[in-house]
Amino acid sequence: MIPVPQPALKALAHSFDTTTTDLTHFAGGREDSDGVIYAYPHQGGRRLLKIMTIQEAEIQRGLQRLGERLRFMRYLGENGAQIAYPLISPQGSLYETHLHGGYLWFAYNMEIYPGHTRRAADWDPNFFRLWGQIIGQLHCLAKDYPDWQACIDPQTGEEFLTWRQEWEGFYSWCQDEDVKQRWISIKERLEALPISPETFGFVHNDPHLFNLLVDGDRITLLDFDVANHHWFCNDIAIACQHVLIFLTGGLSKPLHNRRKLHAFLAYFLEGYRREHQLPPEWLNHLDLFIAYRRILLFTVMQGWLQTQSEKRAAWKQMILTEPKIVGAVKTLL
Repeated sequence: MIPVPQPALKALAHSFDTTTTDLTHFAGGREDSDGVIYAYPHQGGRRLLKIMTIQEAEIQRGLQRLGERLRFMRYLGENGAQIAYPLISPQGSLYETHLHGGYLWFAYNMEIYPGHTRRAADWDPNFFRLWGQIIGQLHCLAKDYPDWQACIDPQTGEEFLTWRQEWEGFYSWCQDEDVKQRWISIKERLEALPISPETFGFVHNDPHLFNLLVDGDRITLLDFDVANHHWFCNDIAIACQHVLIFLTGGLSKPLHNRRKLHAFLAYFLEGYRREHQLPPEWLNHLDLFIAYRRILLFTVMQGWLQTQSEKRAAWKQMILTEPKIVGAVKTLL
């Protein structure tokens, strides 16, 4: 992310009844970050101000997507979901903007939630159940969200924030022709899947371990910046990400402990079913969504992987062969 210029920072701080001198860096702001988060004093406590940017040529499209994601977050938060969600600004909006230097800078504010992120090596069945319960709660609420299948541009009638647009973005970004061919194959299999409010909707789309804050028995889900319309099964596959990378293999390198992966999923799904009943046959599609995530992350990290030849080769081999990872699901039911 490019640094926030002082005029934009000053204007956005003012929009939330604070000043730049009262802002303290909280998170983000790195070159690979999608935004920067500041803490600021508010009525004896503190709140968070997240600032992001859109190039001037992309303002209409970017604000349209931002607005829909923030409205979805607000809907979830107002209906009891344990998430960090946007508050209304002093001007009565979900976000405020300032145009400067060829960019539109925008900001929204949130409460500060207590807690910490867990280490990937930690193994806690109760935490896994609570995690699954949060995702189940989101999917249950998504069923009643008006734009459950896609957001619609009121002027053109075109759909946006769709899984197909996500697929197209990563297909265009990917620089490896062999991997792109596998990406085409995965799209064809996704196109064949049915869509219904019980299995598909507006989802978080990135609910991995490091987007969770843990405070005792309370978990708060963060960062809806890539929220999208997708199959619920995709969120479940993404939740497996740290297990597949750090504990069992199966994402960027061969699987070596399916039993542990099944144990994680059993705990996670036990919590998930407290809130939402995903038809059990959908677990048979988990390997497809793990394959989807495998290519997506390979594409995101392709620049770094160019400097890691052995890791890149192993990861690409997993993409091209697409071995069974979850496999039989009877133990999970």
